[in-house]
Amino acid sequence: MTSPLLEETAIVFGTDGRDLWATLCAIQSVMNHNPRARLDFHILHTGIQPALQIILGGLFQTDHSQLTFHNVSQKVSALRPHTHGRWRTECFYRCYLPVLFRDSPHILWLNNALLVTGSLAPLLNRFPRTVGLGAVADPVAQILRQHEVPIHTLLGDAPATELPDITLPHYTRHHLCLARPEDYFNSNMLLIRPRLISPSQINRCFTLATRPYLCPGTDILNQVFHDHVHILPERWNFMTGKLTENLCLHLPDHWKKRRERERMKRCIIQFPEGTKPWEDPTLPGASHYQRLSTTLEKRLGRITPPLVRSLCSA
Repeated sequence: MTSPLLEETAIVFGTDGRDLWATLCAIQSVMNHNPRARLDFHILHTGIQPALQIILGGLFQTDHSQLTFHNVSQKVSALRPHTHGRWRTECFYRCYLPVLFRDSPHILWLNNALLVTGSLAPLLNRFPRTVGLGAVADPVAQILRQHEVPIHTLLGDAPATELPDITLPHYTRHHLCLARPEDYFNSNMLLIRPRLISPSQINRCFTLATRPYLCPGTDILNQVFHDHVHILPERWNFMTGKLTENLCLHLPDHWKKRRERERMKRCIIQFPEGTKPWEDPTLPGASHYQRLSTTLEKRLGRITPPLVRSLCSA
């Protein structure tokens, strides 16, 4: 069986502009740990200035990499009147990937709150060619289901418009129709083979965007693709952070043991909590982020004045 190649893979990020520097650091992390691979980077956005796109495109235009920007603001605006109030732009990005990159053999979606810490080639080797979607099961969701947390508790002060007042296990089984809730996957890392994603599946994603969900972008993908997803080892989307690590102490013993094995082999780390390592230097992964940020600043400083760094973080 022929494995996917990194050079055949569109590596895609999405940003609203305010988190652009974090996105660039994530791209830099891919380059640092895959130095000999040809890397095809893409950023979906709704309003990055053209002059800034040219500068950043030049920054990542090397013998082994290129960066392309895709302004999808018109499509996002056209869809917004037909979506539920909890739907966000990043939900659109994830559901729209198989359409925008339908001619790409493979897509690797990486949230900008992720950092790559190892080679991505083994990830592609794990992706069966008969499967359209690969992702990692969410350990935090497993804990919350185990303790039967009410979904209204998870919303905090956010409006619970139209969502049923039920526990998370009931929500995943009945609202999302998941026969195996333990396979509920996190959508911050997705490996996609567009040719195996059908138009009806894509249409269903956008049809469901009119309904209320706890986490729309992830929940809709789970509801549509739960029978067609290949669950990957946790090393490919290892969630960490103070709250996450504390919560994971309550995982079932077999999952905790597996998680500790995966920790030693982790190649992608995710920071799911509100505070990110670029905001709090005491968080796990903060030193790694700082090294990437310093590298990126040096590279950027060779081609453009410091003002651009400010624009990337604005």
